[in-house]
Amino acid sequence: MTHLRAFLGADDATLNDRLTHGGPVAAVLEAIGTALSEPARIALAAELTAATGGLLEEELAAMLLSGLMSYDGLLEAGRETVADEELTRLVTLDDHLVRVVHEPHIEVLVDRQEVYTLRLRLCVEFTVEGLAATVRAGRLAHVRIGRCSADVRLCWQDESLLQHSDVVDAPLVIRLGCGIPIPEAFEVPAQVRGTARVRQA
Repeated sequence: MTHLRAFLGADDATLNDRLTHGGPVAAVLEAIGTALSEPARIALAAELTAATGGLLEEELAAMLLSGLMSYDGLLEAGRETVADEELTRLVTLDDHLVRVVHEPHIEVLVDRQEVYTLRLRLCVEFTVEGLAATVRAGRLAHVRIGRCSADVRLCWQDESLLQHSDVVDAPLVIRLGCGIPIPEAFEVPAQVRGTARVRQA
């Protein structure tokens, strides 16, 4: 599946342009409070571009899988297959919306003092149609999706810096080798946790 940065078209030049023109670079310069030379301003913009680009170094497939892990049908299949290692469950889903939100931040320091915190919001919404997932031993082993579209938006102070919507891959097949654990499938139910209390007769 497509890399997040490529999907957004967030190459260094585009990202630098979005951050500089009407973006957060002006807010950072204002927070610094001291006029910077042109080379220093260019260096600051380049560093913010590199840091922001680093936040986008993720595959869309990984984000989709992390969102799917909270789906009740997969959690139930995970618990059932943990209890019975001989059991394989096929989980199907017609239409589903998977929403993943990250709110990273970048701290800007001048002379070791923090002068500004750049807070970003990355929202990815997947529209999934015709999903079939195989679960074994509490692990997601294979995923096939008939059609998947994604809407990705990177924002700063409710202002959109980058946004793109498109069909991802159709059909989309994600092979996971030995599988990835479904986290909640391995959790001990709350009712069996704790300590036993013995009361004196």
